[in-house]
Amino acid sequence: MVEADDATLIELARSELERRFGIASEPDLARIFRWPRGMPQYHRGHGARLARIARVLSSLPGLTLAGSAYRRVGIPDCIRQGWAAADRILDRPTVVAA
Repeated sequence: MVEADDATLIELARSELERRFGIASEPDLARIFRWPRGMPQYHRGHGARLARIARVLSSLPGLTLAGSAYRRVGIPDCIRQGWAAADRILDRPTVVAA
């Protein structure tokens, strides 16, 4: 999306506001800020893909996956996923730190 032109992005935002909240009026002001090296976004259908992966993994005890390719991309999220994966391998309950 970062490569789409300004008009396309503004129209997308406007149509989403209308679809989700019923706001159909034109904006008084619209600005586009691009962050090409910002946090990556998962592609549409990512949740369904994860569900399929989970079904396959359920038949493969001892195999677990962790990392930004699956759920959440921040460093603390990846660390949390790593600990949870280790807990699954060791077959113990996951402890989530606050």
